[in-house]
Amino acid sequence: MGKKQTARNQLDDDFEITGDQTYARSLGPRGNHQHEVELLDGSKTLVTLPPKFRNVVWLKRGHYVIVDPTVGITEKVGGEIAFVLFPKNIKDLKAAGKW
Repeated sequence: MGKKQTARNQLDDDFEITGDQTYARSLGPRGNHQHEVELLDGSKTLVTLPPKFRNVVWLKRGHYVIVDPTVGITEKVGGEIAFVLFPKNIKDLKAAGKW
């Protein structure tokens, strides 16, 4: 039996930005587990929300995420959400000077 994943468990997980991953701000859901995000350079793209987050985290307009543009690329989709950032994560990143 696996461990039930909750938002608290997600919040406690440590994360590292690796390779091509980047920060992005959600502009809102577009249906079928896809979200439009604005990347750091100002470009907008469509990304998918992986199954591990679907029933755990509600991603709304204005939330921050880490996007992996090398996974799940199709004609319309430009990547996959690797991590959903909570306010505690953003606070820790600001304290470490990585935000």
